[in-house]
Amino acid sequence: MPGLTHEMPIQLIHNRPMTAVELLRQATDIELPSFSSATVEAADCTQPIPVEYRADSTVVLRDAAGDPQLALIVEVQNRHDARKRFTWPVYLAAIRARWECPAALMVICPDPALARWCEQAIHLGPRGVVTPLAVHPGSIPLITDPTRARACPELAVLSATAHAEHAEAGPALEALLAGLDTLDEDRAKLYLNYVFAVLPTVARKHLEEILTATGQEYESIARHYLSHWVEQGLEQGLEQGLKQGLKQGLKQGLEQGRARGEAAAILAVLDTRGLEISPETRGRIDGCTDLALLETWIRRAVTVESADDIFD
Repeated sequence: MPGLTHEMPIQLIHNRPMTAVELLRQATDIELPSFSSATVEAADCTQPIPVEYRADSTVVLRDAAGDPQLALIVEVQNRHDARKRFTWPVYLAAIRARWECPAALMVICPDPALARWCEQAIHLGPRGVVTPLAVHPGSIPLITDPTRARACPELAVLSATAHAEHAEAGPALEALLAGLDTLDEDRAKLYLNYVFAVLPTVARKHLEEILTATGQEYESIARHYLSHWVEQGLEQGLEQGLKQGLKQGLKQGLEQGRARGEAAAILAVLDTRGLEISPETRGRIDGCTDLALLETWIRRAVTVESADDIFD
């Protein structure tokens, strides 16, 4: 999956739990129980033993009376890790015992090969089997209908990034913008920054072209993205350009905003991972305008052990 990181899919689910439910409903053949609400709950699977187990996220489906009907554990897995085949059953057993309801494990993977490994049955012993449900880009629903995107913008984010290299990328990006337009300013900025940062070059340029060609339609999205990163003079130029229909001004603003957005995304990933960022490192990232270099840094930010390692 282009740009799959550990943090963002989980944040999308935390912001809107129904994102996980829709993924499970549309990417697997699992029949969901009848429910009235979906909430994110504590992902701590620790039992009264000196070992801590913590899933990435847990979403609980409840009926109208508030009783749990299904506990869904969501994990993001970017590589083979044999240890997971021992810890995943612990997650399921602990969450099932905590909520006293059926439990399921959904693993989000960057490619079909890893998904096939993740969904292999885990044999616990005689007659004991746990089978994870794996989701990869090919199984994430393609959302090209703006109405669907408005109903669940977080799922539209996953759709646009998962299908970024496909022929349907254009309609998916247009639907994404329609979905983002329903969100508050901070969340729209966060998601658009993420999308710009992780899209491959061709899809990123396509998104810029969509915004340039239909700037008036997506004016609020452009404002969300640019107002925080573009210098005041350029921002005022964008305001005037939008009012007068000057597409070139919008294009220049998007390029400037993209560099600021990628820098912000790098810092957000490092902050989320709990890495200390010195003022010098923060200043170097904020001041960089080389988009190719910023793209390299954001991919390194997912795995480095210290913030300064992204420069190596």
